[in-house]
Amino acid sequence: MLDNNLTNDHIVKGRGAQINTDNPYSKHSINYDFPEDEVVNELTQFTEVHPKSIVNRVDSPDVPSDWSMNPYQGCEHGCVYCYARITHEYWGYSAGTDFEQKIMVKKNAAQLLNKRLGSKSWEASPIMLSGNTDCYQPAERKFKITRKLLEVCLKHKHPVGIITKNALVLRDLDIIRELAKLKLIHVHLSITTLDEKVRRSMEPRTSSSAMRLKAVQELSAAGVPVNVMMAPIIPGLNSDEIFELAKQSKESGAICMSYTMLRLNGAVSLLFEDWIRKAFPLKANRVLNLIASSQGGQVSNHKFGERMKGKGVIAESISQQIKLGRKKFGLNTKMPPFDLSLYKSDRHAQLNLF
Repeated sequence: MLDNNLTNDHIVKGRGAQINTDNPYSKHSINYDFPEDEVVNELTQFTEVHPKSIVNRVDSPDVPSDWSMNPYQGCEHGCVYCYARITHEYWGYSAGTDFEQKIMVKKNAAQLLNKRLGSKSWEASPIMLSGNTDCYQPAERKFKITRKLLEVCLKHKHPVGIITKNALVLRDLDIIRELAKLKLIHVHLSITTLDEKVRRSMEPRTSSSAMRLKAVQELSAAGVPVNVMMAPIIPGLNSDEIFELAKQSKESGAICMSYTMLRLNGAVSLLFEDWIRKAFPLKANRVLNLIASSQGGQVSNHKFGERMKGKGVIAESISQQIKLGRKKFGLNTKMPPFDLSLYKSDRHAQLNLF
């Protein structure tokens, strides 16, 4: 549980994490004893980085994709529960407000992807855009790296998936529609809650739930296969919304619905507890206890095969509700298979030019 010395009554609006937790790789600790009238710097800082590769192999057996690519490190969406927060610690930052305010931008991402897909050794395999941080976070409006990556995928006729919480995905509907015609894209829209009070506090810089449902509708109307992800389900906070979200997802055109249970790894457990005690103090103890009960007794569960779906009576109850919701509203359809043959034939045609 959280050290009470880390908390204060001040709520930073527009940010999910309310504090910066210590970086376990640093010799220095963070002092949280600041005056109540201190102004918190909420400006986002962008740093250009130059990675040597953009495509990463996914080793987790809990994730269906073999490859992912993330154009940004850190995420301004500010989802307080985000499991990716702890990856910021490897860069020397905190998993807390640093994760939301210090964003690393991979401007050479499209060139790296073009080189990888043009390699003779590359075999067609779906690449997931996101998986760590959201590819359509607010920074994308300015840098347009995700759009460039989609253009590269279309150029090479290579399959790609998108995971996002942002209706900004509609900006690239022209490219996405062309990929869909070739059976080369899946879009996964994450909708955590229909309660705007909860959404604004818990994931403050994401699109509203209404805007995300509109994105589902417009993508589906354009022939794009869309899966709605209720990710994560937080017992006692949004777990009573399963059937209504399933209903609205189907009405918007989604073909399937998936979910994950909340798990609070590393510093995320401190950040989440600090947040919920400030934002929803009357619910805090109950929610924290239910989270632990749904993950085998601890708020953090690292076991493959368990951590995404949870363990115990509560987790099983939620699993049954999801199954019932899928059946009741017709969300049992599987995402259609990608056409992997187009990449091979397209590359062969390009090589023949030489």
